[in-house]
Amino acid sequence: MQIDDIERAAALHWQAPDTERLGEWLLRAAAGFTGRANSALPVGDPGLPLSEAVAAVTDWYRPRGLPPMIAVPGVLLGGSPPNSLETFLAERAWVSRPGPAFVMTADVADIRLPAADTDFRLDPEPDAGWLALYRYRGQELPPIARTMLMSAPWQAFGSIRRDGRQVAVGRISIGAGWAMITAVEVDPSSRRQGLGAAITGKLTAAAAARGARRIQLQVEETNAPAVALYTRCGFKLSHRYHYRIAPA
Repeated sequence: MQIDDIERAAALHWQAPDTERLGEWLLRAAAGFTGRANSALPVGDPGLPLSEAVAAVTDWYRPRGLPPMIAVPGVLLGGSPPNSLETFLAERAWVSRPGPAFVMTADVADIRLPAADTDFRLDPEPDAGWLALYRYRGQELPPIARTMLMSAPWQAFGSIRRDGRQVAVGRISIGAGWAMITAVEVDPSSRRQGLGAAITGKLTAAAAARGARRIQLQVEETNAPAVALYTRCGFKLSHRYHYRIAPA
């Protein structure tokens, strides 16, 4: 699959409430919650020369009180040289935001599923226990988080329970022919017990039950344990992305 196709599909799984098209580029704003929902996705032709397109991005984000930010998808490290947009932004002092990430993909049929006896529950909306366990970058969720979690064409919220308590959660969504796993969290007291693999497999099985054949997820490059976990589950590295933020 082409990187642009994967990125276009991913955009449907995490849709900001405030969006606008700049040619084929997608501008997104969601009160600052997550980089994906508050950055421009520069896939396709913006319909303007590059310098004018970047200026338009800047003009769109500033009145919203958000730093102008562009997600820059690219090949894995060691691949081709930076693309023209990356070079253009770097030359103009757009700063790389910490936390570049990998996109990992798989055929649903290749994902290793967990044992059937796991106490797993799938709900159409996140309940209070689910929301209490999920932490974005270790922080409590802002009010707009629920809007983002419910923004895909279809999504469901899985949880694994022990003694009536949620110990692992995750979100599965489907759109544009892809399934996508997001918001995976394991309770700190229950880590290193196989629950990350279990929730990943259960969410994948839920996507398979709805006919999904391809699945993707995103994980920070520095999160080596998570990359290793998803590799063991059957995912492979597709590409990487990072964000460039306009100079103040």
